[in-house]
Amino acid sequence: MSMRGARVLGGRSTAAGPRRAAVAVRAEAEGARRRGGSVSGKATKATTSAKTASVGGRSIEELRREMAQLQEQIHHAHLEAHVQGQRVEEALDDLRGLGERSRELEASLFDPAPSTSAASATEQEQEQAVQRAASTSSVAPDPAEAQQQRLSLKTKDLKSDLTCPTELKEFWHPVEFSKTLTSDKPSTFDVFSMDLVLTRCAETGAVRCVHLAKEGEKEIPTSEKDGFVWVWLGAGPAPAPDADVAQGGIPGFTTPPNAFHEDKPFTIHAELLIDVEVEHGLLLENLLDLAHAPFTHTATFAKGWSIPDLVKFNTSKLLGGNWEPYPIDMSFEPPYMVLSTIGLMQPGKLEEGARAAACQNHLHQLHVCLPSSKGTRLLYRMSLDFMNFMLYVPFAKKVWETMAGQVLGEDLRLVQGQEDRLKRGGDTWANPVPYDKLAVRYRKWRNALGDKEKRKAAEAALRTTMSAGDMLSPDLDEARDTTTTTSANSANASNQ
Repeated sequence: MSMRGARVLGGRSTAAGPRRAAVAVRAEAEGARRRGGSVSGKATKATTSAKTASVGGRSIEELRREMAQLQEQIHHAHLEAHVQGQRVEEALDDLRGLGERSRELEASLFDPAPSTSAASATEQEQEQAVQRAASTSSVAPDPAEAQQQRLSLKTKDLKSDLTCPTELKEFWHPVEFSKTLTSDKPSTFDVFSMDLVLTRCAETGAVRCVHLAKEGEKEIPTSEKDGFVWVWLGAGPAPAPDADVAQGGIPGFTTPPNAFHEDKPFTIHAELLIDVEVEHGLLLENLLDLAHAPFTHTATFAKGWSIPDLVKFNTSKLLGGNWEPYPIDMSFEPPYMVLSTIGLMQPGKLEEGARAAACQNHLHQLHVCLPSSKGTRLLYRMSLDFMNFMLYVPFAKKVWETMAGQVLGEDLRLVQGQEDRLKRGGDTWANPVPYDKLAVRYRKWRNALGDKEKRKAAEAALRTTMSAGDMLSPDLDEARDTTTTTSANSANASNQ
């Protein structure tokens, strides 16, 4: 190549340099612009992404909105709680007023009207003594105090205690089921603070009872009747087992009752022995209190029971009848037994407003509540006039045992609380109410065992089977102190 050509080429090269530089600058600027736009776009996308980020499937914006709504709801809840608090205070005020009214009614409940039979002479003398003391006093008597004195006179025979009267021993006692006692399996237990051993002879089948006393073994009179082993624990000679009940013989009510329908006799389905850790008298009062069932046994046999309707009671009375909230008949039999018959239109379903006799199916229960060192030795027998197929169902006894355990578990929460209250000096009979009729009669009978006249009158009042309507009726005349009732019974008996 010639020098001229080289210069020309070099010149071209020299001339092209500035242009290339300019292009490079523009390219660099464009790249910077693009990079800036890209960064801006990334920032925008990051912001959008942050706003739309999900937590548990919901965006942050949605969570913020929900948080605001929750704060609003909390605010309203605080307001509502304040309003409810005011309503509770108003309700408590109403309850306090009702409490005052209740005490007035309870006082009048045990203050018989002039037209009723007079109370016992002893109580009249005590009442007159109160009046004489008031009349001779220089200070005017306080009406409330006088009313409280009258109430205490009327409820004095209703005191509960945890001691067992010795007179309770003077009966034949069913202490064991006959079928449970076999020749190879003696029965050892205690009742009335006495350690007993029952044995059955393998050859003759005869039953023998021995009291393991400190001074040695002592033979106890024994008999068998109606599927029970009976023993005599009284201080005197044992009456003949087949003698009349009035003469101390074994009663006949421990058999299943007569059939309501000729073709449906009662059959024993379960015989259970249960040690209950509560004093036997308190357990009896609980069994005789039908009113507690729809409140206490909500998970077992009383599930779905309605609360007795006061309006229906009063309406039925005006029409000359009696409202029956449940088809249940119940009675107390000395010295510690409760019998009840429950009518069922369908298995497991009560027919409200009907008597037990009007129902198609029936369940009969016998509770024998013996006092023991553990509290109560309970012998429970259940009979049915239906569901006979259950007699052939394997493990049916386990089913009945489970049900009985659940029912007793519900009762124990209530009864053990009463027992604790008694131990701390409380009075569980301070405020009896109308539906305590049957339990009142039991307690008065038990507390009258040491007084022949009172005991006779109290036993006359016991010889009655009550329906649910009788027990739960709010009629004040029915709910009055049974001293009046038993006095009337005694008067009627003397006139016959």
